[in-house]
Amino acid sequence: MTETEPNLPDLTGRVALVTGASRGLGRATALALARAGADVVVTYRSQADEAARVADEIRSGGRRSWVYPLDLEQTDDIDHLFRAITDDIGGLDICVLNAAATSFRPLLDAEPRHLRRTYEISCVGFLSVVQRCVPLMQEGGGTIVGVSGADTRTYIPAHGILAGAKAAMEAMIRYLAVELGPTGITLLGVNPGTILGDSIKSMLGDLYAYAVEAEERTHPLQHGATPEDIAESMVALCGPASRWAHGSIVDLDGGSVFAMTGRWMQESTNYFLTRDGLTDVTRGPSVSE
Repeated sequence: MTETEPNLPDLTGRVALVTGASRGLGRATALALARAGADVVVTYRSQADEAARVADEIRSGGRRSWVYPLDLEQTDDIDHLFRAITDDIGGLDICVLNAAATSFRPLLDAEPRHLRRTYEISCVGFLSVVQRCVPLMQEGGGTIVGVSGADTRTYIPAHGILAGAKAAMEAMIRYLAVELGPTGITLLGVNPGTILGDSIKSMLGDLYAYAVEAEERTHPLQHGATPEDIAESMVALCGPASRWAHGSIVDLDGGSVFAMTGRWMQESTNYFLTRDGLTDVTRGPSVSE
């Protein structure tokens, strides 16, 4: 990490904050930012040991790293974090808001407490962090990235609560981009689609292996996204060249969400045709006048 990787922007001398950085996409993003030259503030809600390991890995590569607990439902936690960034670190240039939590269940089974927690983190906590970032970034500009999800683009079973909160966050990103335009701060969102890793593995259990095979068979890139894949694209957006992406929600899914209905319909059709001993179909039928 003492030299930046050629496929990443040069972020040497910048300080980055990543929420939910102890595992998954947050961990991969923190490490990718460090490889790009940034010093990284790592936050976690409950995985203290994993967060410490991420920070140790960053330091072993020659960058600075700090670890702080952060529960985005707790204003005191947010205030403590930003006091530490101001007093101990001296500033902030990049903020990646990755942390999220929800209850996966149909909306008709949702209780107010499930919505309160999800919206508190993805909307209230998100905005609270942005509000505290702005004074630290105004003089030299900076980049704030909010992580959304494929459930704002397409139906995913049991994701209605999180989809609503993330859609609200995307709307706030667009509004904040207009309000913050004159400050020089770049604010954008990213929508990574399906990420193969620990999060989806814990959700799917024994079905995970089948999901991986299905994603790799049907993805337009013929490759299911890993946290590291998405992290590198996210870090690319943290450089100055992303200025004209300001206010955008950038899809980082390799075209998979747009293609989802057609690719799964094609795969299902091929399955049934093959099962019944008919010809495998990989193209749509020709249309004659």
